[in-house]
Amino acid sequence: MAGEPILIVDDTPVNLKLTRILLMNEGYAVRTAASAEEALDLLRAYHPRLILADIQLPGIDGLEMTRRIKQDEGTRDIAVVALTAFAMKGDEQKAIDAGCDGYITKPIDTRALGGRIRQFLAHRAGSDAAAVDLPPGREAIPDAEMQALRRRFLHEGQERARQLLLDLDQGFNANDAARAVHQWVGTGGLLGYTALARLAYDVEVLLLERPVDAAQVRESITHLLLAFNTPPEALDAPLSSAIAQALSGKCAAIVGLPSHETQRLGVALQRARVRAIPFELTSPAAPAALAQCDLVVTYIRPGGQGSAWLDPSSNVAGLPTVFVGHHDDLAELDPAVQGMATEFLMDSWQPEEALVRLSLALTHCVPRPARPAPTLAGAGRIRVLVADDDSIVLALVRTTLQNFGMECHLAADGPKALDAARSWRPQAAILDVNMPGMDGYEVLAAIRAENLPVRVMLLTARQQESDVIRGFTLGADDYVVKPFSPLELVARLKRLTLR
Repeated sequence: MAGEPILIVDDTPVNLKLTRILLMNEGYAVRTAASAEEALDLLRAYHPRLILADIQLPGIDGLEMTRRIKQDEGTRDIAVVALTAFAMKGDEQKAIDAGCDGYITKPIDTRALGGRIRQFLAHRAGSDAAAVDLPPGREAIPDAEMQALRRRFLHEGQERARQLLLDLDQGFNANDAARAVHQWVGTGGLLGYTALARLAYDVEVLLLERPVDAAQVRESITHLLLAFNTPPEALDAPLSSAIAQALSGKCAAIVGLPSHETQRLGVALQRARVRAIPFELTSPAAPAALAQCDLVVTYIRPGGQGSAWLDPSSNVAGLPTVFVGHHDDLAELDPAVQGMATEFLMDSWQPEEALVRLSLALTHCVPRPARPAPTLAGAGRIRVLVADDDSIVLALVRTTLQNFGMECHLAADGPKALDAARSWRPQAAILDVNMPGMDGYEVLAAIRAENLPVRVMLLTARQQESDVIRGFTLGADDYVVKPFSPLELVARLKRLTLR
């Protein structure tokens, strides 16, 4: 596909330049336009194979531009791929309804962009591009040019973020602010500042809510400004050695995931150098294709239980499996089907958490040293120790667990939690990582050193991947992130105590 013409339409100069360089380095003949009007004018004498267009363009937006392209007999054969953002709910469906041939969700990972474009072009050509290969291990953009683009992005971001904070006190326009922040979501991802892009995404979500919570917006923009001023903190931390070792070079079967979740997961898999092969939930796995896979990620949806992928007697059952879906759909699965899952991702999961869960699915299949099994007390009620210095969290967890018939003992710090683990002998313990006296790690280490028969779940923050890895190294059985779903907490506890 080298030399094929592509048109990029984006009103953000840094985005235009960076995307143009990336695709040119992939061998495409690239032209750019800063508005839909300019793009439509170009199409009078220029016929690209594919147009990559941001939805939120000034004047004529990307959706209206697509409609005009698809209604014109001379241009309707051009593939149009929309750039959308998770914060803009429904953008993906709007793009499809307008006639787009697909969409790519921001923030975009530079390592994934070339592969995504190749997929769209291969699909249009009718070729089979089921396996998504990782991009070549080379620097796509000269380092000096990339650094210049990063400096420009950070400088402009600092100035604009400061202005947004000043505008909050007078004449603040939430729609204009959302548009500025939306640009940072896309550009930050392309430049490698994916942590900064996620902060911008959070601000965009707040700005789109009505009424706008000015205090919360101010706090979030302040965090964003700090990220612009401290670029090392705005970059994603390297993958932990444990996750990289578990996942690098592996192949994952991606079964039945909706397109937007496939894209989200795909960026994470690219980062961990995992090859992905998509499958339909309604079609049985071809033995030759399945033989390439080291693990399976299966989407659970209503009415899908008859799938061969969810048959405990099938050859799929021998592979480490992660179920993805809404907690209600996961809870309704037959217990034998539930037992196929080594791990699961519920509801609003994030790419970082997906990598952790996938790595755990692989490592859980490796034999571990024997650990004393907890025994049920009384009439089968599960006894759970909950340790957290936040009284609100304690109250929430206690109410949730009691509603599901579990017996709770609360501790407000580490020493009290360890004393309760020794004297009360719970089957499971939920330990906050950050507690006074002794933190969750120290309590966990003491429980394991004394060989107490208790399953341990850590409460941690999603962005702190190092917390999770350290916890499992010390002997944790599972973790749940804050803010957490009470139903997910219960589901994970039940799995722990039934192992």
